[in-house]
Amino acid sequence: MSAVVSFANLQVGCFRFTVVPCEDLQVPALNKGNMLRGGFGHAFRKLCCIPQCEDSKTCPLAATCPYKTIFEPSPPPGAERLSKNQDIPRPFVFRAARSVQTCFPKGEPFKFALVLIGRALEYLPYFVLSFRELARQGVGMNRARSDLQVVEQIKISNNGSERGSGNVEPIFSSEDQLFRTAETITADEWVRARLRDMTGPKDGKTRRLKIRFLTPTFLRANGEVVRRPEFHHVFKRLRDRINALATFFGEGPLDVDFRGIGERAEKVRTVSAQIDWVERFRTSSKTRQRHELSGFVGEATYEGELTEFLPWLTLGELVHVGKHTAWGNGWIQLT
Repeated sequence: MSAVVSFANLQVGCFRFTVVPCEDLQVPALNKGNMLRGGFGHAFRKLCCIPQCEDSKTCPLAATCPYKTIFEPSPPPGAERLSKNQDIPRPFVFRAARSVQTCFPKGEPFKFALVLIGRALEYLPYFVLSFRELARQGVGMNRARSDLQVVEQIKISNNGSERGSGNVEPIFSSEDQLFRTAETITADEWVRARLRDMTGPKDGKTRRLKIRFLTPTFLRANGEVVRRPEFHHVFKRLRDRINALATFFGEGPLDVDFRGIGERAEKVRTVSAQIDWVERFRTSSKTRQRHELSGFVGEATYEGELTEFLPWLTLGELVHVGKHTAWGNGWIQLT
């Protein structure tokens, strides 16, 4: 028996950052999210950490440290079992433009989106200040001095995309350096607004949908890397990710029959799939080790009793699915 899931205990927000370079800005053609995530991590730690901190686990201010909360979170009481079975997710997602543009001349805006989930929303000013300082010191492959011109909140009816200008509200501007209160919304509100935007069948029952994989999506099933995603591969990983986000950064685990809904997902069949595997890598500036950011892109059409999965999938459009989501990977879109 299926049941309607509630995401009311998990808050979400999507924000658009506009950086204006003071000199020509050079960025990667593909891994723009890696550039943003790497530079941000250094700036965030420098902003938050005290000189006495050598390790977040032994830091005297660890219990209240924004850096530890965002980058090295500890499991909340009762969640130790969950943390042993999977990596603790990071409560943010960088969405860089998917264009292959590599040069932004002086004065041409460079824009990207940032998704914050759960308690991470409390630290929005830290994200803004970190990027303001990062831009001042130099961003991009050539460390171009830049100005964080404006940060805007993207309204829920726009699904976090860059389309239009009527669905955004400024929350920070370089002109006055003031923060304005961001709108607090729940994941349920985001899902309802997104579902209203989607054109569905008259009887309200969805039997076929297409999922586009916009950025490399890396999934595992039964210990094996997924290269051609069946519906249950995508759904089960998304189900687990959303539940982990609710557990670590919301108000607790979701009240869902995980096994039952997973078994129903296995009954959805694949109609067609145009999927390609792309190889991507990043090099850690801290350890100099090479890490894989590969995954599949393309689109797949699925058919079956899909209605109960729609809330999960529409939230997945916002929070992404699979590994390396903080870098922008696993970005899906329903059509």
